[in-house]
Amino acid sequence: MPPFLSYGGIMTIFYSILMFILGALLTSFFELLADRIPKKESIMGRSHCDQCHETLKWVDILPIIGYFIQKGKCASCGRKISFCYPLLELLGGFIFLFTYLYQGFSLDSFIILIMYTVFYIESRSDQKHMIVIDRIWMIATIPLIIMRIIQGTWLTYLISSTILFTTLFLIAYISSKLYHREALGGGDVKLYFFIGWLLTLTQGFLSLFIASILGLIYGMIKVKKKSEVFALVPFIALGVIISYFYGDWLIESYLNLLGM
Repeated sequence: MPPFLSYGGIMTIFYSILMFILGALLTSFFELLADRIPKKESIMGRSHCDQCHETLKWVDILPIIGYFIQKGKCASCGRKISFCYPLLELLGGFIFLFTYLYQGFSLDSFIILIMYTVFYIESRSDQKHMIVIDRIWMIATIPLIIMRIIQGTWLTYLISSTILFTTLFLIAYISSKLYHREALGGGDVKLYFFIGWLLTLTQGFLSLFIASILGLIYGMIKVKKKSEVFALVPFIALGVIISYFYGDWLIESYLNLLGM
């Protein structure tokens, strides 16, 4: 019997499909949270069209499939719906799928999915409304702390969280006094309290360095006016993700180049 037809293979396929669907569904819900919470709208009830504000039918809100059933248009007003929505739902589905395939049902899997949840919502909220939703990362920090206690690494991450937050707070405070403008938004600074429970201290500083470089490159290319501001959380998210998966390797490779 082929391996994928064995009981274990069938269950792996079943869980893989389930995780993909779950990821797509939750990503659609995360999009709703990122849009409604900053506008102080209720998160209950179905989504509505961004153009005519008519409530969407149940078919419309099916992740990925609903978009193609309606041919990418609102059933009420006929206007086009952005293709980014099914793409983001597809991304969410694959992230949940690959997390399960590589980590199984483990604490590491839950940590990765918590990281994805927080940074998806906060990045989209920052892009749309320039707001970091404090309640999202605060709620997510609780299960992170519990998992770090179970892993026996809570002290390492407590130190990381405290130092990262304090450092970013001091940088933001000193910059505001010297230059009379914010170098970092208050929401970005507070987000590093959560990040400290994801990354070790060295990984945390690496994520800040990567985010700064990416943000600088984007600013040089896209920003035309000095007074113009842009969402920084997506770059912080990229810095954290790179540091989480490759941070130790990057740091070790850099030290080897220096002969240390």
